[in-house]
Amino acid sequence: MYSNIIIPRQWSRLACVCRSVASIEGQKLPQTSISSDGISPPPRIPRGSTDILQALAATVGNDPTAAHYKYHDDPFLIPLSNFRKRAYALSAEAGRKAAAWIRDEHANLFTTREWDPPMKMKTPYFNADPQIPAYAPKPFYNDESIVTEIDLKYTIDNALLEDAIKVFELLGGESGLSSELKLSFLQLLCFYNEKEPVAMEWVEERWFAAATRERHATTWKLGGLADKIFTSMEPKTPEAYCAIIQGMAKYFQAERAYALTQEAKEKGIPLSTSVYNSLLGCIGFLKEGVSLRIEALKGLLVEMDEQGLSPNTETLTACLKSLSAWGGGKTLQGVALQTVAEFRQLGIEPSLSAYYYLLCLFCKDQGPKIDILTNIIADLEKRESLEPTEAMDTNFFITAMGVCSNHLQDINLAERLHALLMKNDNYKLVGDAYKESIYYRHFVTVACRFAPFERTTQLLDMLIPNIYVPEPSVMEEILKALELQGAGARLAAAWRELLVFGHAGRARLVERLLRALSCCGREQDDEVKEQMQTVAADILKYGELAEEREEREDRRSPTQKLSARALSDVLELCADARCDAGWAAAAAALRRLRADAAEPAPAARAALAALAPRAARHAHHALAAATVSYLAECGFEEAIPASIETLSVILNRTTEEVGKLLEENKPSLTTSLQPAALEIAQAYHTAKTGTPLRDSGSSTSSDSDSESSDDD
Repeated sequence: MYSNIIIPRQWSRLACVCRSVASIEGQKLPQTSISSDGISPPPRIPRGSTDILQALAATVGNDPTAAHYKYHDDPFLIPLSNFRKRAYALSAEAGRKAAAWIRDEHANLFTTREWDPPMKMKTPYFNADPQIPAYAPKPFYNDESIVTEIDLKYTIDNALLEDAIKVFELLGGESGLSSELKLSFLQLLCFYNEKEPVAMEWVEERWFAAATRERHATTWKLGGLADKIFTSMEPKTPEAYCAIIQGMAKYFQAERAYALTQEAKEKGIPLSTSVYNSLLGCIGFLKEGVSLRIEALKGLLVEMDEQGLSPNTETLTACLKSLSAWGGGKTLQGVALQTVAEFRQLGIEPSLSAYYYLLCLFCKDQGPKIDILTNIIADLEKRESLEPTEAMDTNFFITAMGVCSNHLQDINLAERLHALLMKNDNYKLVGDAYKESIYYRHFVTVACRFAPFERTTQLLDMLIPNIYVPEPSVMEEILKALELQGAGARLAAAWRELLVFGHAGRARLVERLLRALSCCGREQDDEVKEQMQTVAADILKYGELAEEREEREDRRSPTQKLSARALSDVLELCADARCDAGWAAAAAALRRLRADAAEPAPAARAALAALAPRAARHAHHALAAATVSYLAECGFEEAIPASIETLSVILNRTTEEVGKLLEENKPSLTTSLQPAALEIAQAYHTAKTGTPLRDSGSSTSSDSDSESSDDD
């Protein structure tokens, strides 16, 4: 019934498919470069899966002020302090760790795909299309597991050291393996020294880990499983000798490694260049003294030549590594330069690791200033690209920037180095997050000290805070640079940065900011002065809130309080306050000084004397009286003229009239003056005679008091 309808439809679909195939065939490029019509299209260029995306990204370019891609692209969610960045990255990685733990602990839940159609066969350990081995549950081995050499090969290929040792024991040890698999297992043991390697998938944990120096000590496990397997191998192949020697040299078992090298040489077993490279890196453990070590180094190079082995870039790096580890001095420096020159004659250029060791050898912190970095940067600028060859390559840029900042103190060289880092795809050589922070620490420091102010501010705006969050020491350098240029508006904005970066609780840094504000406050316009005075008030308010929180929470570590010098800076800054925030800051600073029974800095005495009459003119009589009383309590000579000038403002009289009124020392002043004016009069008599003004109602015993009463 339906055949008359279905068949025409099928024919129409078939015709459509044929037309599509014909059109596709017509769009294909010709295989030959010559065509009948004279048009010769270029041959087809094979493209990768991400080539189009890279081409589109190249047209846009990088945004130097953008945050790292691992953070949310939301201004309210981007972390702006080192602590928050670290917590953000590690918390995200902790979630991935939790997922991996569930995958490994409950592997039975991931063996089949429950959502497959009923007719489809269940496929164990295939839970994704396409299959991704990293997401599949890892096999678990115990004493009851039935294993084969395939399992051992799987653990070796995936660097699962503990599982490989377990499978090796289940297979019966040395006697139950083939020679090829035994060699692979030996290489794994020698590379990791029988210790489980750090998981490479947890990038953030490695990046934010505390950086430690490489330990140059003998850590090779003598008499371990690697030694047993090597002893059981008969005959011992050149690959086995190379593996055991390189493993011992890597973990600084230099004497045993050199002995095995001589043993292989006597037996006529050829060794590779990598073996001699590893021996060159630990040759210092065989000899004592610079001269003997240099002779041993040259002897190994001669031995390589006798064996017919050609050196490579790693050979040069190993030589320079040993020379830099033996100290400094002209002798080692001369040998290093001679080594580099001879390798260049062989057509071998130094790598970034080699240049790193050269900088360590020539640019010592306490040594003479030697400019070897200029020639290094000139050589690297000529290269089309910088490809990493080993892990130590990531130490070059941070060390070179440290040389620019501390050793050479050259901002031009630092900018050339930074341009080299930003060229092409070289930024991957900056290293992990810790090294990146060190690099920018040196860069910002040298810019603040030696760069023009416009270039410094441009650099700070580009880097801070998304790319780099300054540490307290670098923030102090930034404040010094801003103070030197009198950038009052930027100094006022620096307090907000301290709050965001988590540095507001560091008393030393806050005091440095107040010192800069005080020094620059006199030269600013009225608007900037108000901003700076508002910042001073916020700093004092922040300190009060921190102290209240400390009392409420009963913290073990007390909050650092501002010193008398910092409070004096607040008084100097607010001496000509024109806003309510400035008067509030001055009152709070004075109140804290009196509560701590601390004397202000000598420079603040004049500021206090100027603050009192200005406060009286703006109707802040209580602040004026407290200022004059504080000057009198400290015994400063500025208390007398400040009292007269302030009282003249309050009483609306001339200073001569106020001076006569105070000199009469009439006890009736205690009843005729308002409280603020009376406090100022008390302060005047305290500063003048050392005794306060007496009340008229009090009993008197001296003649002067009786005369004063009669006069009244």
